[in-house]
Amino acid sequence: MNLIIVHGGVETGTGPPYLEALGKAALAGYKALSKSLLDAAEETIKILEDDPLFNAGYGSVLNYDGEVEMDAAVMDGRTSGFGAVAAITGVAHPISVARLVLEKTSHVLLAGPGATKFARSQGFPEVNCVYPEMLAAWKRAREKIALSGSSRACPYTGLDDPGERACDTVGCVIFDRGMLAAASSTGGSFLKMPGRVGDTPVPGGGIFASGNCAVVCTGLGEAFIETLTAKYVDSLVRDGIHPREAAERAMKRLHRLKKGAVGGLVAVDSKMRYGAAYNCRRFPVAVFENGVVAGDYKPVKIKE
Repeated sequence: MNLIIVHGGVETGTGPPYLEALGKAALAGYKALSKSLLDAAEETIKILEDDPLFNAGYGSVLNYDGEVEMDAAVMDGRTSGFGAVAAITGVAHPISVARLVLEKTSHVLLAGPGATKFARSQGFPEVNCVYPEMLAAWKRAREKIALSGSSRACPYTGLDDPGERACDTVGCVIFDRGMLAAASSTGGSFLKMPGRVGDTPVPGGGIFASGNCAVVCTGLGEAFIETLTAKYVDSLVRDGIHPREAAERAMKRLHRLKKGAVGGLVAVDSKMRYGAAYNCRRFPVAVFENGVVAGDYKPVKIKE
């Protein structure tokens, strides 16, 4: 028995192109399960890092200086092993670098130029991750800031009116024969300060996996870090709460502690029970069970 849940991020479009991309990613992960749990997590995220529909890899939003700085992380629930990169540049697949941090170093997180240098040492070529549409959005935003002091662009998509062409952090949780893993990748927030790091590479903040539960989050990273939301979900599930209810409670708690914080999360436990919740306009989620799409899954929208 196996289960892969993949999300496309808060405010991301929910039209066919987005759901098809999530399904394609889940299928890639399912095919890689024959190798290992981490192979499945990595391959799922790589598909979305290659797709400019999402704020990860190629298609990432730009920081204030017009550069792409990306974060990614992977966690193995069997061993509590964790690997992450933060503010890495010029790499097509930050998730693959994060996995190598886990498997080939004694560290858990590499950041900035050090993370990029490590990637080069492992054979990752330099690539341009700036997607033309994101560059155009950055130019428009900088012009508006110069004129009025505000860009009014969505921090998750870089667009004035995201509509169906929107993007944000991607993530997945995986269950396979009682074992759990989580992985996530992002370009961060639009017009962020250079060097800013969100919740994606912070264990317990935007990602967590144990023998009990696997969780990935998306949204206002600072809020998820300050509330340790991913670990909070794990603690609820550890106490016997269904992941669906745990996800709902976590989003209500986020609203209570960090009013106005936008986000969403998905979780699965060691019994293959799962759930997802969000408090924004859109949050596309695909569930792939035993190699087949598990219907038209709808995460719970928190209206508070």
